[in-house]
Amino acid sequence: MFCGKCGFQNPDSSSFCVNCGNPSQIAETPVGSVSPFQNAQPVTAMQQPFQFVSSPSLAPRKMSFGDAIKYCFSNYANFKGRASRSEYWFFYLFTSLVSSVGYLVSTYLYVLALLVFFVPQIAVLTRRLHDTGKAGTLAFVLLAPCVGGILILIWACTEGEKSPNRFGPPW
Repeated sequence: MFCGKCGFQNPDSSSFCVNCGNPSQIAETPVGSVSPFQNAQPVTAMQQPFQFVSSPSLAPRKMSFGDAIKYCFSNYANFKGRASRSEYWFFYLFTSLVSSVGYLVSTYLYVLALLVFFVPQIAVLTRRLHDTGKAGTLAFVLLAPCVGGILILIWACTEGEKSPNRFGPPW
């Protein structure tokens, strides 16, 4: 089966082009003047992860500190998709620093910080659990004293799945 965009020949079982990442379209012949044999060594899915331009709710693979904060606040109530380790831990660091400063300055600022960060922190934790292949409802494990925090720490530190899972493509 040939990709409808770039003309690359893909296996019949693939639903996405391994060359450009676009959803596969049924085409019996290459599209346009692009020959599927022009690329001597095709890019495999492991070398270039799937990229979905049409789905802006998915986080990039690795994020800087500022990008993670911007992304988490722009998706403060987005419980779908996946979050990379860098996104989760940079946002956790930011919320911890702001909450600590709020605590040192005033108890009211501390409580305000906790209220402001509550939903975004649960959302990014849910997306982080999705990245490891676990359901977001496992965030309720935090309610279990001691054991819950340890389990969440282990899951948050675990490397995410490198292939698409039921929560979407990686990164």
